[in-house]
Amino acid sequence: MCHLHNERGITYPDITVITRLCKELNISEHEFFTACDDELFHQEKKEVKKYRAIKKWLFYTINIGYLIGLITCFICNLVIDHKLSWFLVVFVSILISFTITSVPFYLKKNQYKWVKIAIIFTFLVYLLLFTIHTVYGGEWLMGSFQIATFVFLFLWLDLLICTFTNIDIHYKISISLILFALVTIYINPFCELVLDIDQNEDNIANFICAVVMVIAAIGIVIKKIGNRVL
Repeated sequence: MCHLHNERGITYPDITVITRLCKELNISEHEFFTACDDELFHQEKKEVKKYRAIKKWLFYTINIGYLIGLITCFICNLVIDHKLSWFLVVFVSILISFTITSVPFYLKKNQYKWVKIAIIFTFLVYLLLFTIHTVYGGEWLMGSFQIATFVFLFLWLDLLICTFTNIDIHYKISISLILFALVTIYINPFCELVLDIDQNEDNIANFICAVVMVIAAIGIVIKKIGNRVL
């Protein structure tokens, strides 16, 4: 049987067959096509509902897992050490994970969702470093703050560009890749400088990763420009 396709990709029988079929069923052709569209609409609605149910189930599962982990670590820390020590590190770490995995669900309709999440995440990273220093001591705290600040400068620059500029998404991805490439190249030398260590190790692996990201960024831009020319 010959079939026709509409703009939505729905397949219909040949129009002459439809006419005879509608006469047999005692319905109009309009009713026939509307029934096909309704069936597709209900199928799509059912799939969306299923997806939302899975997402909701995953959301609650992750949060319950966080709660179980917190309670378990809290009890173990008190029973073993008779005081709260390493539990504080676990607590802040779980807060960071919660910020990444769960907070976006609460702010899903917020205009500047990722900026607010980034603010919380940035604060918690510094808090985690401070908490680890408080629990275990050492003279590395200020150095770790400087390293974290170095990385966050690039991340925040990328976030602000992606959030508050109207450039095409392809260019935003390219800019992100280039910024990440810069971090990849300079993070090891910066850490050695701040921590005053000399590992005498090359930076070839990081350099190769950075080159790959730059090539990918250039490729995305070239493809975008090529599409616009065509």
